[in-house]
Amino acid sequence: MFPKRMLAPGVFTVLNLFLGFSSVILAANHDFRNNFVLASWLILLAAIFDAFDGKIARATKSYSEFGEELDSLADVISFGIAPAFLIYQVHFYKMGPVGMIISFFPLVFGAIRLARFNITISGTEKQDFKGLPIPAAAATLASFILFNAHFWPETMPDLMLDSLMLPLVIILSLLMVTTIEFYAMPRFSFSQGRKNSVLLVILIICFLLLIFFREKFLFPIAISYILNAAVQGLMKMGKDQNDDEEKPEPVSTAK
Repeated sequence: MFPKRMLAPGVFTVLNLFLGFSSVILAANHDFRNNFVLASWLILLAAIFDAFDGKIARATKSYSEFGEELDSLADVISFGIAPAFLIYQVHFYKMGPVGMIISFFPLVFGAIRLARFNITISGTEKQDFKGLPIPAAAATLASFILFNAHFWPETMPDLMLDSLMLPLVIILSLLMVTTIEFYAMPRFSFSQGRKNSVLLVILIICFLLLIFFREKFLFPIAISYILNAAVQGLMKMGKDQNDDEEKPEPVSTAK
């Protein structure tokens, strides 16, 4: 029998899956420019449900391997297929077969990211992620479309900043399979350490900005999150390399 305590996180996961499916349905209709905006919002809403289902599972002690696998399958739909199909419909359809291949990048790299995630830190509380999380990549693509639609609505369904779409897709796709560390969502408590408190304050500020400005700040916030992690990752790599160079070579005692 299905345990009642698994119902809450399961509902969040199913809603995540449904929103991703609905986004694909909306994006399939190229005749109405508002469909792309709605499809983007559904991806962002799916990311919100995805952010909370794991926390609810652990809070209610209803974590299970089945739930984790279902969550990953839902993520492939909502943050792999949905954004890949959306960017194809919005922009890359103009490039023919090449555009189809480029649109496939978020899906294939996202699937690889999820597979690596499941076998490396399955079942643990995530403090940081190695590689850009697939929901963050999908949300960045969706927020880019909303950013264009907000400032240049007259150009929709075409994008005013369409020249940025190709490098954005490639960079986001590659970041998903790197080992650069990205912050996970902080715990909702100021008693979990300084790092968690700082992240929680930043999260609250971002949430307030999104309430009042929404489309204006969604994309800049997403890019800021990615750039911060990328810069810190490169600095850490440089520091580790310098530390390795400064280590003295072991003295041989052989005669």
